[in-house]
Amino acid sequence: MPGYFFSTLGCQMNKSDSEVYAHVLDQAGYYPTTEDDADVVLLNTCAVREASVHKMESKIGQWVANRKKTGKPEKIGVIGCVPAIGIKEFKKKHRGVDFVLGTYSNRDEMIAAITSALELHVQGTVALSTSAVSAFVPITFGCNCFCTYCIVPYARGRLVSRPESEIIAETKQKIEAGAKEIILLGQNVNEYGLDKGEKDGFASLLEKVDELEGLKRLKFITSHPKDMDRATLERLSKLKHLAPYFHLPIQAGSDEVLRRMARGYTKAKYLELVANIRGLFDNPAITTDIIVGFPGETREQYDETLALLDKVRFDQVFVAMYSPRPGTPAAKMDGVCSHEELHYRINTLLDKQREISKKLSEESVDLTFDVLVESCDDGVSRGNSGQGRLVEIDEILPVGEIVRVKIVSASGRLKGVLV
Repeated sequence: MPGYFFSTLGCQMNKSDSEVYAHVLDQAGYYPTTEDDADVVLLNTCAVREASVHKMESKIGQWVANRKKTGKPEKIGVIGCVPAIGIKEFKKKHRGVDFVLGTYSNRDEMIAAITSALELHVQGTVALSTSAVSAFVPITFGCNCFCTYCIVPYARGRLVSRPESEIIAETKQKIEAGAKEIILLGQNVNEYGLDKGEKDGFASLLEKVDELEGLKRLKFITSHPKDMDRATLERLSKLKHLAPYFHLPIQAGSDEVLRRMARGYTKAKYLELVANIRGLFDNPAITTDIIVGFPGETREQYDETLALLDKVRFDQVFVAMYSPRPGTPAAKMDGVCSHEELHYRINTLLDKQREISKKLSEESVDLTFDVLVESCDDGVSRGNSGQGRLVEIDEILPVGEIVRVKIVSASGRLKGVLV
C-alpha cells in the first residue's frame, strides 16, 4: 500500500484544502507516512509572501535531489496558490515535479483534480471526517477585495460562496466525527452570499450553524473591516455558541497608507468597529494583521500604526514586512523601505505588542473563562478559551469538554482552576 506525505504552507484555507486531498488519498488506499518513506509527496503552496515562495523552491529542490539519490519519492506534486498564478510557466520551471494542481472554487473540482492526477479509484462519496476537537469548514473560495498588495484574488480567483446546504452537511459530518469547535473559513467571510444576491447571507448562515446539535463552539476567520457592521454584530451577539474572538486585519494605522492599500475603511471606522465589538460581547479578543514598510509609508505613518496598538490593545498581532507580489499594483509603487528600516519597524512593533500581550495576560488573573479542553497528559489539561488564549489546568479533564476556569497565574502560560 503506497504512503503519502503532505507539507502545507500558508493560511488556514490551505490547511483545509490539504485535509480534503488527504481524505481522498486515504479512501483510495494510501496511508500517511513520513517525508522520507512516502511514495507520493505533496506541497500545498502560499503566494502571499516572498518567503513562502522561497520555502516552496527549497522543498521542491530537496525532494528532487532525494529522488535522484534514493528513488523516493516516486511522485512529487505541487498544488495551491503559486502554480495557480501560471500553471504552464510553473511546469516549465519545475520539470522535476510530476503533477501540478492549482486552486479551485469547489470541493468537487478539488477531488476530481487529485483523482485524475494520481489515477486514483475512490468508491462512493469522499468522507471529510476529523479526529480533531477543532475543525475548519470553508464557506467561500477566492476574494473580491483586490487590495493593492495582495495576490490572493489572482491566485484563488473571485469570491464564490459554497451552497449553504453543503456547508451545513459538512459541519454536521465533522461534529458527528468528534469536532466540538467549528471554524468557518474564507478570505473575507463577511461577503458570504453576496455573489448570489444574499445581503445578509453571512449572519443567516451563522445563525443556522449555531443551532446544530453537538456544536460547542463556533468561530470564523477572516473578517474584512470594510464589510463588518454593527447590524451584523448585533445578530451575532445573540448566538449561543459563538466565541468572542474577532480577527480584524487593520494592516496599517495611517489613513493615507490604508487608501493606497485600497482597504476601503479609515482608522476611525476601524476604531468604531472595535468599540461596537467591545460593547456587544463580553471580554472579546481582537487580533489583527499588520504590514510594515508598505511602499511610500513614512516613519510618521508607521508611528501611527504603533500608536494604534496602544489604543486598541490587540490580543495578538501577526506582523509581516511588505513583500512585493508580481502583478499586484503595489509592486509598481515607489518608496520601498530599506532592509534596515524594515527590520527596525517590525522589531519595534513586535516589542510593543509583547508588552501589551503581557499586560493583558496579567489582567486576566481572577477572571473566568470557558475553556475547550484539547489535550491532557502528565496530569495537566490544556485548552483554549473562547478568546483563543491557551490555559493549563492541573487536573485530568475529558478532551472535548468546555469547562469554566478561573485564571490564577499569568507567569508564562495562563494557569487556571475549575470553578
